[in-house]
Amino acid sequence: MQIHYLHSTVRKMREEAKWWIDDAQRSLMKAEKNFELTFYEDCVFQCQQSLEKLFKGLIMHLRRERPEKTHKLKKLYSKLERHVKLDEEQQDFLAQISGYYFIARYPDIAMGMPIEIISKKFASDSLKKTKRIFNAFKKLH
Repeated sequence: MQIHYLHSTVRKMREEAKWWIDDAQRSLMKAEKNFELTFYEDCVFQCQQSLEKLFKGLIMHLRRERPEKTHKLKKLYSKLERHVKLDEEQQDFLAQISGYYFIARYPDIAMGMPIEIISKKFASDSLKKTKRIFNAFKKLH
């Protein structure tokens, strides 16, 4: 799912911000491919990464500041909230998926194999919700 509209709707984007947003799009495509390949843990990890990169790129562009070094999506989103209003369910999802930066990658944090913990349904729901959040940012002018 390419999100080219982000570049066309926001004027004079710094190159570094564009890199973050382009990489966010690639992470979302990786999430889709990993879901197709039944690598559900990788799908969820890439969903988290795509949102983190999207938010960091937009913070750089819209606020003209370096984003904080964090994987907490709600914290990153708080810097963008005045530009795009996410509903309560979407904000809850940001809090929920943030932890999957670790859970999807480290068996000791997941307390088992990540594939045993991350179901097809959870991966599918995560992918849908991630795409909805990307689409919410489509409305930037």
